[in-house]
Amino acid sequence: MQFDPSITSLRALRSLAKTGNVSLTATELGLTQSAVSRSITTLETMIGLTLVQRTVRPLKLTKEGEVVASHADDINQSIASLGERLAELKHNKLGSVRIGSFGASASTRILPRLIKAFAKQYPAIAVNILEANDAQTFLNLQRGHVDLAVLADPGEDYETMPIATDQLIAIVNHNSKLAQYDVLRPDDLAQDAFIMTLGGSEHYIRQWFNQANVEPKITHYIYQTHSILALVGANLGNAIVASLSLPQTTVDVCQVPLFKSTTNRIVLARKYQTPYSKAAELFWRYIFQSINK
Repeated sequence: MQFDPSITSLRALRSLAKTGNVSLTATELGLTQSAVSRSITTLETMIGLTLVQRTVRPLKLTKEGEVVASHADDINQSIASLGERLAELKHNKLGSVRIGSFGASASTRILPRLIKAFAKQYPAIAVNILEANDAQTFLNLQRGHVDLAVLADPGEDYETMPIATDQLIAIVNHNSKLAQYDVLRPDDLAQDAFIMTLGGSEHYIRQWFNQANVEPKITHYIYQTHSILALVGANLGNAIVASLSLPQTTVDVCQVPLFKSTTNRIVLARKYQTPYSKAAELFWRYIFQSINK
């Protein structure tokens, strides 16, 4: 079977998954309702599977339809990326560079200074940050949704450039007796409620506790660093976070070093042997030259 779906049919299915309504999908895509229905029916005939549950309202996709729609997202992203690159070539512009960021550590403490310095030398190049969690940022780099990405460990299949180091640090309420310690051990933090971050450091935090055969009393699982700070500030538990994820100043909390804290290397990563845009190549070279002066 030759599988050659039209872009219209994929976009229609992707939109229908969100709207549940042919009319709304037609409006979103600038098509007629009949064109939307016809494109999806043609796709179903091509692959021999039913993609839409037509007997329910709002309309829903079948499991097969959900699979096709998930791939349609990637295809749409790739087409958008291609459009941007072609526009750069057509107008002979330096264009833009897309950088994936794994969260607060990169977006607030690493990228701003790099981008600011780069902008002084290349003001015509736009630098766009796409922030997500570690796994999604890696996936965005893998699928080509970003040109470069700031990550902790993308693996050997990617070209990397060290740009920072990060370290785990304890966050305790300023009135806590732990705030007076010079360094905290797993046993110290295991006595009270513990707030576990979902921002990407959970594996390293659990590893730090496990090395001492200690189990923290986890009461909350929190993604945002500022939410963790608020909970610790309200004396609802202690936490461990990556030091670079913290703001320059904190209120009602104290930062205390950990005994044998885990140190992570933060890198700028890109795929090997990829035809990079001129903007992405310039950014990579600029950062390389800056850190190797």
